[in-house]
Amino acid sequence: MAKAAKQRDEVSERDVTRFVSGILARYENIESARGKFMLTARREREAMTAIYETMAQKGVSQKASKTEIKIVRALERIKTWMADLELEDRKMVQRLAKMQADKKQLSLFAELPKPTKAEIKEAAVVEAPQPLQEAAE
Repeated sequence: MAKAAKQRDEVSERDVTRFVSGILARYENIESARGKFMLTARREREAMTAIYETMAQKGVSQKASKTEIKIVRALERIKTWMADLELEDRKMVQRLAKMQADKKQLSLFAELPKPTKAEIKEAAVVEAPQPLQEAAE
């Protein structure tokens, strides 16, 4: 959140000129960076279009090609979400998938890297019940 301005009359014309020119320079930098990014992005989109057109020449419609890419990207995101889960949570999500008999989701679990011995040991420590401590009063 922006800091509240203090009520003062100590601002000179020079301060205002520096302020305005400094902010305007930043806006120009932003616009320049945006233009460079837009140019780079446009080139990448054009390259992707060329690849889609190559597939179209081989008999695969662009709609089918683009749908395939959407599916692949979505699956990669899902795998990332699953891999980022703590071992205990991963087991729970897997149990929920088994209860739903969701073979598609279960197949994604098969593609994930197996937990390391250290991760299994760490999860066991977290799951182990802590002994009750008596109050020393």
